[in-house]
Amino acid sequence: MNMQFHTFENFPALADALSRQWLEVIRSTPGGASFALAGGSTPAPVYQRLDQLLSDLEQHQLIKLVATDERWVADSDAQSNEGLFRRCLSASSKRWQLVSLKNAASNPEVATDAISVRLAEQLPQAFSAVLLGMGADGHIASLFPGAPTQHDELACLAAVHPQTRQSRMSLSLPRLLNTERIWLVITGAEKRQVLERATAENLPVAALLHEAGCTIDVFWCP
Repeated sequence: MNMQFHTFENFPALADALSRQWLEVIRSTPGGASFALAGGSTPAPVYQRLDQLLSDLEQHQLIKLVATDERWVADSDAQSNEGLFRRCLSASSKRWQLVSLKNAASNPEVATDAISVRLAEQLPQAFSAVLLGMGADGHIASLFPGAPTQHDELACLAAVHPQTRQSRMSLSLPRLLNTERIWLVITGAEKRQVLERATAENLPVAALLHEAGCTIDVFWCP
């Protein structure tokens, strides 16, 4: 387990530092970088800051993006992670291509094979970086405590939120781990404590910590 903590006084400082590191990865990958991104409200300022930086970038290679997980809702729904990316990265929309975790199927369970094929075709290489958040229960993406972290050899799996019972599609743990970098963004004392005791409690984030083949950069602020 190899973690490196980056501590900031507040979230704007965190967002600026992470987005600048992100931009350097893009600049150093002339063939085109690819990223798996967490959804939710926490990383939105990071995406908005990157949007500003990308708009000024002189290079023109296409960046590929995919959500680490997605709710089975329309992009226009406020809970859609893919919709969030479109809103936060609107000024730089010509710089990136979104590989969707959704299709027209009625639910994620019947879509997993097709989405896994899409991921294999459009994102065949290791990610340049994976940006993850973590829930207070230690979940990452939509890999929840006590639930599977992969399905057969597929790159994704259907998931259900344990409290809301909402249907989701999530990248599998092996696909998340197939990356050159992992950025884990957490805020507050509670989540830092969860991360520190994750191994003892066998939380999903513990599997990430143990199996990652790269340093996990933890970006934290109170």
